[in-house]
Amino acid sequence: MSASEQSTVQTANQRNADIQFFNENGFLGPIKLYEPEQAKAILQKIRLNNLERSHILFDNDVNYDRHFDIPELTQHIGHPTIVEKISSILGQDILCWRSEFFPKFPKSSGTEWHQVSNYQYATGTPMLRPTLENYSGPLDLTVWTAFTEATIENGCMKFLPGSHKKLYYDESKDVGRGRTEQYRSVTADSDFFGYDFQEFKIDKDWIPDENEAVSMVMQPGECVIFSARCVHGSHPNVTERNTRFAITARYTPTHVKVYSGMDTFQAHGSFFDLSNYGCVLVSGEDHYKHNKIRTENNLGERFPTPANRFVAP
Repeated sequence: MSASEQSTVQTANQRNADIQFFNENGFLGPIKLYEPEQAKAILQKIRLNNLERSHILFDNDVNYDRHFDIPELTQHIGHPTIVEKISSILGQDILCWRSEFFPKFPKSSGTEWHQVSNYQYATGTPMLRPTLENYSGPLDLTVWTAFTEATIENGCMKFLPGSHKKLYYDESKDVGRGRTEQYRSVTADSDFFGYDFQEFKIDKDWIPDENEAVSMVMQPGECVIFSARCVHGSHPNVTERNTRFAITARYTPTHVKVYSGMDTFQAHGSFFDLSNYGCVLVSGEDHYKHNKIRTENNLGERFPTPANRFVAP
């Protein structure tokens, strides 16, 4: 067997192992995307570009979808390793539908255990709607990339392996917090960024077993891929001055309708106008044409779509 054939076999074996691990646990990682020093350099550019907000998509402080105005994130969402890993799980035709900032500041509390399927918890209306009959695959995958060290002490993520196979939370419930206080400020002492996921519990007596939790310790430049249906949260940041910083990118198959029937929405204490919003096709083709597709960010720079090669930040 030639070296290239051996490499092909090894790649196929690794892909099969990744799929098997993900299907069993609901998450996969850590996965290296950048060298640690490269990740730190990218973070410096992100922080600098964050100060220039004249081209921001949503004029609020939640920092959704900054891949539309921060060039480093424009490229990051199409990183070839991300696309390779998620396409093995979701299939070849994939949209990036959201990115988010996730800082964990010193002395801040941990994020409570939660589980999300169609993101209905935020407004009461599903943000993702599959259109394939009897579709049973993941509705979306989150890629959570650490641009600093993520440790137990500074608030790394934690997962309950296998919990994606059962619903422990019902997002369709009529709840008291979050939706009824749409414009209130999201404070550091809120349970889940303005929402209380205890209200969504199907069994009020169910308590996640911390002994079963897997803490996802990562180096700068590493990511974890997970289904939001996998019950997850984060540790508190107990350090004095060590901020943990991560960015998520969320992906969904092209058959899924994103923000279907919504022109605006209110969530996490902020208002979102979807007039200029669009998904980004990062792999394959969009045969369904359900969603508006953006090929350029708000600076006129092209996204790393299948027709445009990824350029490392």
